[in-house]
This record gives sequence, structure tokens and C-alpha cells, in this order.
Amino acid sequence: MSGPGSRCTDWEIFPVRLGSRLRRRRPLAVILGGRPPPLGGTMTTPSRRLWQLAGVFALAHVVLIPVGIYLQDSPLFADGTAGITESYVEGDITRSFVGGVLESFGFLLMVPVLVFLGRVLGRRGEAGGWAAETGLLCGMGYVAVTFAVGFPAGAAAMYGAQQGLDVDTAFALNNVRIFGYFLSLLLLGGSTLGFAAAALMDGLHRRWFGWFGVVTAVALLASTPLAGIGQQDWGTLVWMVWFVGVAVLMIRHREDQPGDPGITATRGPDRASLTSR
Repeated sequence: MSGPGSRCTDWEIFPVRLGSRLRRRRPLAVILGGRPPPLGGTMTTPSRRLWQLAGVFALAHVVLIPVGIYLQDSPLFADGTAGITESYVEGDITRSFVGGVLESFGFLLMVPVLVFLGRVLGRRGEAGGWAAETGLLCGMGYVAVTFAVGFPAGAAAMYGAQQGLDVDTAFALNNVRIFGYFLSLLLLGGSTLGFAAAALMDGLHRRWFGWFGVVTAVALLASTPLAGIGQQDWGTLVWMVWFVGVAVLMIRHREDQPGDPGITATRGPDRASLTSR
């Protein structure tokens, strides 16, 4: 038996089979504190081709968004019901819906870029990993709000206005789209700040990914309260400049890039455990 005063606490009480020898028990600290055995083998540093592909997706996102917004020509909050009449009641619904589809594809392409950044950044420590995962989740939240709130509300407002819906109701529907956009800027700011912090901790493209990313995040976080005076779009414009630079750097990325984490990650059920290469 084992107990407080026993000398056999490190041994199993019962052997596995009758007549077999006692086996030394695994230390409790290893069982509770150690990482689980790896699943799925190892995950090496992403190749240059994957960096380039993610960069192309990011650049396509930046190109499709302004084109879609231009084609839709949606009324702004300050335009009031007169803007609803001009843009929705008298507007070209085919052109607007084509613009909405292009913008939707642009946001869809943003998803693999966010996932890629969440995997390649923050690989040198727990703090960096925390920041990168925060950037990924906030970015996915931003995309989700756009798809679930922005696009349906705007489309419903225009379609309803052209089918006889009164202007005041269409105005209210359009305001759901606009206020959803105002709040989503906080999520985009959180995403940018998370990726920027992870890049700084990794030492990867510190000046653009990192420090300019921090400045961009501050501009985005300030955009939501600035919506009260109609200055909410400055943060998005700064972000687009930053994201174009991110796309170009990803396209030009080299596998021996200075500051590249250069590690081999062991995939597990939780966040991958990292070992120096």
C-alpha cells in the first residue's frame, strides 16, 4: 500500500498481469504539466509560395473592396431619406448587386489571409501566440459582422425600396448596415493590433507589420467614436495602405527573411508546441 509514510509511492500498486514485475509510475508533474503527444507530425515554416499566395489574396481584397463600393454607391448616414431615394429607389439595382458580389468575394479572400497571418506570426513565444490568435479571431469577427449584418441589410433596403417599401423603413434598414460598419471597425482595429504585436515580438517586418500596424490599429479604434462627427473613414483608409504594404511584403517574402521565426512546430490538440530549428 502507499501512503504518506510509504516508500513505494512511485510504484504501481497492482501489476498489469499476474506475475509481471512492478513498473515505475509516471511522475504526476509530467502527467499534469507536460504537453500531450504530437498529432499529425510536424509543421515546418511555410514556404515562399504560401507567403506569395496569401499576399495575392490580400492584394485582391484591397482591389475588390473599392470597386464594389463604387458600383454600389450606397447612401451615407448623413444623406438621410433623400439619399435613400436617390441611391436605392432611383438607383440601378443590377449594378449595385454586382458591386455587392464583388465586395463579398473580397471579404471572402480576406479569410485565408487572416488564417495565414494567425499561423505564421506569434511563433516565438506564448505572448506572441496570444497576440496572433487575438488578431485572427478579431479579424474573423470583422468578416462575420460584414457578411451577417452589412451585406444583408443593405441589399434588403435597396430591394425593398425598389419594390415599394416606404423610404423611412428603407432608411432604418440602411442604418443597420451603417452602424454595423461603425462597430466592426473596433474588431478590425483589434485584429490589426494583435498581428502588429505578434510581428514585433517575432522581429518580423517590424517597421511595417509592427510599428505602422500599431499606428493603424490606433486609427481604427478611434474611428468608431469619430463616427459621431462623420470622420470614421480615416482609419479604414490608413488600414488599406497598411494592408497593401503587408500584401507586397508577403509576395516578396524570402524563406531566409531576417526576423523569420525559423522554427519547426509540433502540432498538438492545443496550440502547437515550438522547438528551435
